[in-house]
Amino acid sequence: MNGSVSTGYSLDNNAFNGADHLKRGKQLLTLLKETERTLHGDPDIASTYLNEAIALLADGSQDAPSPHRHRGGLARWQISRIDEFINEHLDHCIRTTELASLLGLSVSHFSHAFKQTTEMTPLSYVTAKRLESTQQNMVCSTLSLSDIALSHGFCDQSHFCRVFRRETGLSPQTWRKLHTDVLAEQPARHQSHNLGHD
Repeated sequence: MNGSVSTGYSLDNNAFNGADHLKRGKQLLTLLKETERTLHGDPDIASTYLNEAIALLADGSQDAPSPHRHRGGLARWQISRIDEFINEHLDHCIRTTELASLLGLSVSHFSHAFKQTTEMTPLSYVTAKRLESTQQNMVCSTLSLSDIALSHGFCDQSHFCRVFRRETGLSPQTWRKLHTDVLAEQPARHQSHNLGHD
């Protein structure tokens, strides 16, 4: 993205510290790279990434310990409603604004309460749900990675592969091979175990 953009947030040394600083920095960099990558092709997704980057910065600025910190989070039924919505819309772009509106909350209040409850930003949570579902598909079906990626809301296979590797440390192909090999071995072991008792 060209030009200088001010987000209105300042980063100081007190907002981030140690390992948290490094983790947030990586998350922020990833969000900004994805914003830039999708900006012209899909402005809606780019806007979602940018909103999450802003939410991450806002959360970072509120992380300084405070004896009077607000402890409100989301109720279990609210998380259940969010989960249900995400599961029904995995193949679509899911915006933080949609999730907030589902519970009748402002984006800032929702993002803060969501992070307090799940220790994840809404976008990270949606990504985790997408990956969990893709992993089930990879083990239980013979669909191509491209079909799995598109049916779970990823722009394309390369986007899916990048996110998958970032979160699991393995490429989808490697992960799939490891887990399908393990499943293939289990019935064989079970069968040989039963034969030993005949």
